Amino acid sequence: MKVLVSFLVDAKIRKMGNDILGKGNVIWYPSVSPAEILLIRDNNFPYDENVKFIQTITAGIDHIDISSLKEGTIVASNAGAYSISVAEHAFALLMERAKKICIKRDETLKGIFNPESTQMLYGKTIGIIGYGGIGSRVAEISKVMGMKVAAIGRGYRDKNVDIFLSLDKLNDIFKISDFIVISIPLTKLTHELITKDQLSLMKKNAIIVNVARAEIVKREDMLNHLNNNPDFSYLTDVWWDEPNLKDTDFSNLVVTPHIAGGRSGEIMEFAFKQAFQNIKNFMENKEVKNVVKNDENIVISRKSLGV
Repeated sequence: MKVLVSFLVDAKIRKMGNDILGKGNVIWYPSVSPAEILLIRDNNFPYDENVKFIQTITAGIDHIDISSLKEGTIVASNAGAYSISVAEHAFALLMERAKKICIKRDETLKGIFNPESTQMLYGKTIGIIGYGGIGSRVAEISKVMGMKVAAIGRGYRDKNVDIFLSLDKLNDIFKISDFIVISIPLTKLTHELITKDQLSLMKKNAIIVNVARAEIVKREDMLNHLNNNPDFSYLTDVWWDEPNLKDTDFSNLVVTPHIAGGRSGEIMEFAFKQAFQNIKNFMENKEVKNVVKNDENIVISRKSLGV
């Protein structure tokens, strides 16, 4: 089977792909010729009836329209490839706000010495919405910090979860958690999953960290909650209609520019290695990971592409 890589990569990634898949099996952009397998990044890829398997380099595929693919075409995401980096970013955001790092930095730069109380993580409950690669890594770090872990997932759980809930128990996790981390994929089921109904259940000084997709949270409800609840904090690596930043002037809001997945070579090398290995599994009729459920996929037009 031929594999077409539909976007530009550097020489190091080409060598990796050739080593894993076989040099004669890979067609590298900008060369284009018929192939049964595609590695894609966005909607700019050639597709014909001969394509049997499509692997994305991104963990999320909500920016890719797969509705026109012929029945039987298998699509796999690269979920899990960026889990370590994203989980670290989630905790960086959480620690920053719990310890008021940026707030106090800004004050001290102005010569203001204003010590205030901060929050401890130890002994607190962290709710993880989406217990895949990112969620399980967040849980692992949380246990080291002495936290209690509640998680929502589709069935997978491990020793780090104290309370495991299904998605229909979403309200419960908002009631019991001091901190929430959103790490669930954006699908038709999770679009605007979190609204004022859930936000109203949270503790006064609760913190939500979003390292998934902005559209999982209903925009107007979050903005209203930020405005009306100054002790609450929303820390997010994703924003609606990014890279356009609008309605971000809240002291209880921290936004980073979709960098949780990392932009460094070491992270991308890991991501490509996982993608190439999944392609190899398909070529060898072995189990393929992260197969997308086409009927749940939702497409959001994005000007900025994250992972």
